[in-house]
Amino acid sequence: MSSSLRDALVAHLTALPNAAELGVTVLVSAPKRTTAIFPHAPSASVRCWETEYLVVVNSSVPEAVDPGTNGSHPEPAQGPQAIPQSNTTTSQSSTTTRANPQPTAAPTTPRVLAAAISAHLYTLPSPSPTSILYISKVDSSGYAPPSPLTRVLASGLLSYFLSPSTRPGGVTGSVTATLFARSQGQYLFPNSVEGGGKRVLGGLGLCQWWKSVYEDAARLVGEVELSYLLPSYSASEAKGILGPSRQPGVKWIYAPPFRTRLFRAKTSLATLIPSLPDDPKTRFLEELVSSALDIPSTQQSQDKEEKEKRSRKDAEAAEDEAERRRAHVALAKVPAGEFWERMGFRQECASGDVTGFFSAHAGPQRDETERSPSVDGEREGERPYEPPRVPHAVSKPLVERILTSMLNTDFGTRSLAYAGTDMWLASTRALVLDEVGEDGWAASSATIAPTSSAAAPAPKRKEEAVTMLQPRKKKRV
Repeated sequence: MSSSLRDALVAHLTALPNAAELGVTVLVSAPKRTTAIFPHAPSASVRCWETEYLVVVNSSVPEAVDPGTNGSHPEPAQGPQAIPQSNTTTSQSSTTTRANPQPTAAPTTPRVLAAAISAHLYTLPSPSPTSILYISKVDSSGYAPPSPLTRVLASGLLSYFLSPSTRPGGVTGSVTATLFARSQGQYLFPNSVEGGGKRVLGGLGLCQWWKSVYEDAARLVGEVELSYLLPSYSASEAKGILGPSRQPGVKWIYAPPFRTRLFRAKTSLATLIPSLPDDPKTRFLEELVSSALDIPSTQQSQDKEEKEKRSRKDAEAAEDEAERRRAHVALAKVPAGEFWERMGFRQECASGDVTGFFSAHAGPQRDETERSPSVDGEREGERPYEPPRVPHAVSKPLVERILTSMLNTDFGTRSLAYAGTDMWLASTRALVLDEVGEDGWAASSATIAPTSSAAAPAPKRKEEAVTMLQPRKKKRV
């Protein structure tokens, strides 16, 4: 990739009229092989590369805000299930100062985590790679000064992976960026909805928000196919409640994601719809398999544990292969249209609020008649794609550990959010330094100085009050 995700996001955020200093932390895990994305494929060799991303933006807080109060600047809470070269330096340098204050030092400006995104990238290792960008969670804390941080962060992330200059495989590669939008009070900042300044979007507002975010990304990238589906709503109903596109020339297809196979295999939901983390489609697939085989999921797990204790490795592999084939056959009996229709009756999609699946595809469309990657993601006689080495990438367990640390931080009040932010920034910096050193931390973080024009807004001009339009009276001569 021609530029790093951190550099791309910093460029987008720098364009904002920020009155506060921003800190950006972008953690990228080293690509790792996984077979979990298609667990019910007829062969265990459906492998792909998985990379995990955690993007966090923190903000300084104006001195006018009392740290002991709960008052905060309202910013919508967004999440894919709930709910853009600057002068940069290594971020969080002020964190060390706060952690070791000098007796004579002046009080430092408090900082607070403002917005965050958790995402996963899966790449099938064919010569012309096919990738899935799954945005798992997006959230804002509601404590930062007013700014469309979350929106710019989300559209910047999408455009980075959809652009031919930065997506896996370049112009020959294809990427599908997908998410499930469901309104919820918080996803990454626990108790932040109790702070008083977080405006949580309802299901309809959230789907409208994500639709506009995807359109922003499409405008930045160019040729992108956009699609969306609101479970239990017809195409005309969905268009009526979400409204037309806000960007000129942007067109939407009312259809679910993953309508064509990503690799050569027999037609089945098992090889059509990937199993993604904490995703309603994945849970539905698991229930379909369990009910078809008439074996509870818990019993399947217990049986597997017993087999691991008493069977040899080759026998275990054979039994696992047999279970995969049975699951593949069971899922092949459920047409894709029926699957998506039944999704509308699932608890996650039928809670009375609007939910939606949003997807964007960029790159060459795969023709069903052309030679496609085999079940192991590789073409015979051709060298498979391998992700380029990401300089200073951290381990996947470390990304998950830092994410868990955020999920264990209380953002219920402003003072708790300030304290939790200091602890999270300090611990994250220490953990990254321990694994990849100073250069690694510098490549994972940046500081964006406040915009001078935004830092000192001009006083508002007093306008004459106008209540209604009236004809001007003629003056008597």
